[in-house]
Formats: sequence, structure tokens, C-alpha cells
Amino acid sequence: MAALTAAVVLLGILCVLNLLLTIGVIKKLREYGPAGPVGAPGEGMTPLRPGEELPDFTALAEDGALVGPSSLPDGSLIAFLSPGCAPCRKELPELVAYAAADPGRRERTLAVVVGEPGECEHFVRELGPVARVVVEPKGGPVCAALRVDAFPTTLRVRADRDRTVVAGHVMDLAREAAPR
Repeated sequence: MAALTAAVVLLGILCVLNLLLTIGVIKKLREYGPAGPVGAPGEGMTPLRPGEELPDFTALAEDGALVGPSSLPDGSLIAFLSPGCAPCRKELPELVAYAAADPGRRERTLAVVVGEPGECEHFVRELGPVARVVVEPKGGPVCAALRVDAFPTTLRVRADRDRTVVAGHVMDLAREAAPR
């Protein structure tokens, strides 16, 4: 009888641990967004991977400049952020400092801020002096073309003939190369 009681108690403890781990995984998935097969925005797109060619896109930056793959010089960083994303708000000062570290960085940094124009004002104000900034709604043309639906995300682009992606990941500027 004691062995049966011990087995039931042990099983109960394992069930509680499993529940806690599952809750932790769900919280992380909600924080970083889905990742899965290529699909429509919000359905878990797989971002561009190193070695893939940057697809064609065109967007109007907040300063009036038309941006697209041909306007990105070698070593360009494309950062995707959303004001409704807690990790994005946390990474914003680091991205601003990173982009400001080199006077030529503004031309090599494209910040795509995803959300409604009113909620994006703070991001635009902070990033405007150090990056080209594009504001678009969720599932907008730049995010759709570059298959991004999780924030924050960065892509590093080599400016060869094909505009090849050389690195792409959830944003961690510490992993990025030092400013040139």
C-alpha cells in the first residue's frame, strides 16, 4: 500500500513539473512569435537564411527616401521591430547605439517598424537620426517579402550582385560584427 501511495505522489509531482515546463514554453513562443514553414504573414513564416538572395521589395522611408535591395550598401543591417513587443522595446536603445557608432551606419541600417503609425512614433523618433526607418502594418510589404513575422529580427546583407543574406536571427546585436 505504501508503494502505491509513493507511486501516485511521484506521478503527481511529475505531472506538475510537466505543466510548469509547458507553461514556460508557451510564454516563450508568445514572446518571440511563431516559426515554421513559409506561409502568409502571421502563419509562421521562415525568415531568410544565410546564402539566400534578398527578394525585391520597395518601401518609402519616413525621410521620403525610396528603399529596396539596390539601395542597401555592403554590410547593411535590416532590423524588424514592433512597439508592442517587449524585447523590441528593450533592444531599441542598443540598436540606436549600435547604428550611431559609425557616421556611415545610417545608410547601412534599415529599421522596419511594424505597427500602427501612432504607436510607432517613439521608435521612429529614436531611430530616425541613425537609420532609414520604414513604418508598415503587420504583414506589410517588407515583412512579407523578407518573410519576417517574429520580432525583433535582424538580417545582415552582403551587397554583391544578388544582395545575399549573410546572417539572420532574432536580434542580438552583441552577435553582430563591430561597426565598420
